Amino acid sequence: MRKALSLALACVCCMALPLAAGSPVDARWMSLPDGVSVPVPPAEHPRLFLRTRDLEDLRHRVENPVLRPYWENLQRLGERNAENRMIVDALRCLLAPDSALARRTIAVALDTLEQTTWNMDMGERSIGRMLLAGAVVYDWCYPWLTREDKEELVGHFIRLAGLFEIGYPIRQEGSLTGHLAEWMVNRDLLSAGLAVYDEYPDMYREAAGKIFRDFIPARDWFYPGGAYHQGAPYGDTRFGSDLYPLWIFDRLGAGNVFNPAQQFVPYQWIYMRRPDGRLLTGGDDFIWTPKLAALLCASYYNDGYILADYLKSPWPFEVLKHANYPMDQLFILLWLDPRLKPWSLAELPLSRYCGPPFGFMYARTGWEGQPVICEMKVNEYNFLNHQHHDAGAFQIYYRGPLAVDSGIYEGDDGGYLGPHNVNYYKRTIAHNSLLVYDPSEKWITSGFRNVEKVNDGGQRFPNLWRSAGTLQDFLDRDYRTGQVLGHWFGPSAQSPDFSYLKGDITAAYSPKVRQVRRSFVFLNLGAVERVPAALVVFDRVTASDSSFAKYWLLHGMEEPKVEGGRVTFDLTQRTWSGRLCDDILLPAADGRTVEKVGGPGHEFEVFGRNFASQPENNTEEYEMGAWRVQVSPQPGQATDLFLNVLQVTDTGNSNLHKPERIEAGPLVGATLAGRAVLFSRDSERLDGTLRFKLSGSGKANLKVLVADLAAGAWQVRLDGRVLIPVAVVCEESGVLCFEGPAGSYELRR
Repeated sequence: MRKALSLALACVCCMALPLAAGSPVDARWMSLPDGVSVPVPPAEHPRLFLRTRDLEDLRHRVENPVLRPYWENLQRLGERNAENRMIVDALRCLLAPDSALARRTIAVALDTLEQTTWNMDMGERSIGRMLLAGAVVYDWCYPWLTREDKEELVGHFIRLAGLFEIGYPIRQEGSLTGHLAEWMVNRDLLSAGLAVYDEYPDMYREAAGKIFRDFIPARDWFYPGGAYHQGAPYGDTRFGSDLYPLWIFDRLGAGNVFNPAQQFVPYQWIYMRRPDGRLLTGGDDFIWTPKLAALLCASYYNDGYILADYLKSPWPFEVLKHANYPMDQLFILLWLDPRLKPWSLAELPLSRYCGPPFGFMYARTGWEGQPVICEMKVNEYNFLNHQHHDAGAFQIYYRGPLAVDSGIYEGDDGGYLGPHNVNYYKRTIAHNSLLVYDPSEKWITSGFRNVEKVNDGGQRFPNLWRSAGTLQDFLDRDYRTGQVLGHWFGPSAQSPDFSYLKGDITAAYSPKVRQVRRSFVFLNLGAVERVPAALVVFDRVTASDSSFAKYWLLHGMEEPKVEGGRVTFDLTQRTWSGRLCDDILLPAADGRTVEKVGGPGHEFEVFGRNFASQPENNTEEYEMGAWRVQVSPQPGQATDLFLNVLQVTDTGNSNLHKPERIEAGPLVGATLAGRAVLFSRDSERLDGTLRFKLSGSGKANLKVLVADLAAGAWQVRLDGRVLIPVAVVCEESGVLCFEGPAGSYELRR
């Protein structure tokens, strides 16, 4: 069935269906009392999800070979309960007007809305689905409603909306995160308000006003970054919720009401996609990848790359067939473009940078087979809620999860409000980042008040761990946690040898630090049978007190081996077969401590306290990372440098490269596998004349990347002669990349 669904979605429909999106832009607009403008609902029914002009298309859709299975399954689901039956029968009335069926459907809706009760633990989602089903009946069976029906249904809608945790009228803030930013407003309240607008315009004005006043400006601000801040598992509930007003207002004739950069948010998932169909973990993760959001975004923007990524991990049709809730399939039936074909992901560059307000870099060695996948983060802002305190973190995947985010979301210790989530999983100590431990630091919050907060040495709680309301509130408060100082990949934009990201993450920490800067360089080595890739990580950390301990963290799935300056994580479980070897070049051997933490009773330890948590079922599905290595410099210095070279290979392969440290005046770096990477020792942009030597055997050229250079024209000289007369360094990267043999180099600006 999985293969059949993939083939069905990929096929070209022979019927002449219009594009799913691209409705005529003919909406009128009105100003609300606070000055925000919203589209005026057209004086016709249907107008919810589709218009009268779309009905002929709908009749073609239910017969379309790609979409017909969804219609057939919807009809099966309609036999299961009253809520489903309301939706399915209302749709039948659109396809073939039937007064008797319409009156029965209205009667079922009135009775169901009257009789149904809810468990209020997360009950707003069930309430929202019922409100949505009632809205569908109201709008699609409108010609058969009596005045009494309308009054009764409107009363039920107002009552149900009042049961939402956000209240009605809306009394809760949170336009960037939280449940308010999910379905309640963007889908449920908006749909009900649109259906009853002629009789009761207040609900539509409330929902549409909130969307245009708060939601759209916030999203238009962060969409150009090409990522989402709540983690991929919330792609459907958060980003997916944004797609309902996108489609609803487009069908009303308003066109695209969002910044069109919205199209590229799912590209983050494309670059995070593993060969097993899952994604790299991110934020609060619960083994789920976006489904409906990918399909609706791909169809609206006619983007075959998003569809191709979805097809790597599609909904097995058997899951849809037996699902109790039909709405996702309804939206596929209404909005999926069956003519859209998947495009080859091999056409995309292997690296992708996600700009402000994120500062992420994704680098891969390929799209097929067993590629290395690396994620590098700066985190220019922390939006809280499901985002973690992981500025400066990285992940590496190759034949299994190698460098991982540690911990579990919603395990058996209490879930979101439990001590594991509050003190470990969300915190910096659970990520491949940096700690600075001030023993007197206090962790005070306005959220999670009933849970003790321990000192993990990590990053602070922005705004005392309280999410922002509006975008302006967010920008006015202390959610800023970093700044990208340089980014670049090349020299080939399609298949880069180097992928570089540098950030200042000082703002992520409390005043216990004066400066924290981290630079990443991912090396695509191309040696598939030996070492396909490596990651060079350089850090400069200055504490406000020289007695504060500093820790460089690396998390893995199984117990690592520590042999001198080399740390090795092997994957031997499940079907995994990857190896990660970290060579610690700085601090030097006589000035560091390397410690293993993990194993039974210490899996999620925070300086002596273990915050245990386990999944309640399907343990093998989770990748909790119960081991870590922490590298510490000897105490006594305010500033310390860390330089690590992580090589990726197969389990058991010891035929690795030997990284060599380079120290040349203001430059520090490493060489391996015919590559050389150099950074500014003090992390500031360098100017003037720089000198360094590169060793090597034979006549083969080395590939060299020098970071942290001042923008402008540079000259490269080798052994006293001009090698490159003029090489331009741009401001946004600060990087000079060139090739040359071993010898003595001089860079002049």
